[in-house]
Amino acid sequence: MVRQTENELKSHLKEQIQFLSRSAKLYDEGFINEAKRMSVQLRILLHDTTKSTSLLTQLNKKDMLFYDHSWDDTPGNLMIFMGLIAIEMGCGKGSFLPLLDKWSEDTPRKKSFEDWWNKIVLDDRNGSILTRKNLVLTVADQDGGAHIDSKLDTAYGNITRHNSLRLEFVSFNGKKGFSNRIELASIRHIAYEVLISLKDEFTEDEFIDCFKS
Repeated sequence: MVRQTENELKSHLKEQIQFLSRSAKLYDEGFINEAKRMSVQLRILLHDTTKSTSLLTQLNKKDMLFYDHSWDDTPGNLMIFMGLIAIEMGCGKGSFLPLLDKWSEDTPRKKSFEDWWNKIVLDDRNGSILTRKNLVLTVADQDGGAHIDSKLDTAYGNITRHNSLRLEFVSFNGKKGFSNRIELASIRHIAYEVLISLKDEFTEDEFIDCFKS
């Protein structure tokens, strides 16, 4: 085996940032399925297993802090919880919108990777909960990012296929349903958090251009 140099790993990081930025831009232009591509870049950057090592771990950066631009769940709240998205209704349609910096706190928090990655961001109050990790890995590994499985994890399937959040939109002409998918809007928001976190961490001149979509 030939070990890659630190400079080579940094080149890979620049590429992954560029891929993520371009897909985010395309998502914002209406190509919402780009979120599936984003899930793959996020997995490459962040996810460690016994058989594979994330790019940030290889660069010794897994201890960096991550911006948490999500809403917090309220203890005792019995209503469904959606931490990364807002709902927009108008012009005869309903849409899930990634929060990005539009509705987040004036002073966003920074968290350790584990706290950020494992924070619950969707909860139907009926046993189906999803964290950032669940969303990214299920979209990437099961739902079209890098692979398509014949079966989906139960919680993810309940929320994304069976509408266990019990969300409904009916337009003035009687058409039901939202114009996009809650999991893809959530992935777009996660990509936003990762990009601004990486921009804070990698401040060297060589990284400046790669954050431009």
